[in-house]
Amino acid sequence: MGKIDPRVIKTRSKLKKAFLTLLSTHKLTEMNVKDLTQTADVTRGTFYLHYKDKETFIKIMMEELINEYFDTVIFNVALDDDKEELQPVLSLVHTFEYVGERPDFFTVLLKENDALVYQTAFSNQLFAYIQQHQAKNSDLSESKVPKELLMSFLTYGLLGYIDSWLVNGKIYANHFMATNLQKMLDSALIKEAGLESFFVTDATEVENVVR
Repeated sequence: MGKIDPRVIKTRSKLKKAFLTLLSTHKLTEMNVKDLTQTADVTRGTFYLHYKDKETFIKIMMEELINEYFDTVIFNVALDDDKEELQPVLSLVHTFEYVGERPDFFTVLLKENDALVYQTAFSNQLFAYIQQHQAKNSDLSESKVPKELLMSFLTYGLLGYIDSWLVNGKIYANHFMATNLQKMLDSALIKEAGLESFFVTDATEVENVVR
């Protein structure tokens, strides 16, 4: 793959920052190209050189932010000191660090009807990592927890907990929020699904982390 022109990277970065800024005052359907280009300080022509239309741009931004979140919070941990056998874990401290930097994105993800498709994408990606984690534990293959119940509990539980933190002005520290969420996740449902070791307070403190 050829090297991307730095000017392209700079323009896309400016538009992404504009998108995140506008999320605090605009619903997804209310956002328009004029607002985006004025906030990013680029021309309409420049916008259309990079994106087909507003809908395509929003889709790309939302999917990019979801992928960025998981790239930030998922760590691979070696099994039994075997660097060839890895399982993913989700760092709750890194979750709250990322949310603190992108609060409006998570508010939109949780509360906007127009973001339901992205909630589903978020849930599906979370479930994919859960499946990878479970696959490394052969004795859990007979888990009786239905996917829809597990993912409803995890997705809305996680996003709801995050929303409460944001609504209250992030008055508690990242580590405090992560530690207490991990305690709340110590439930029969999580144990039945074999996910006690999937959610960790801080992945950087876990032994045998491989990034």
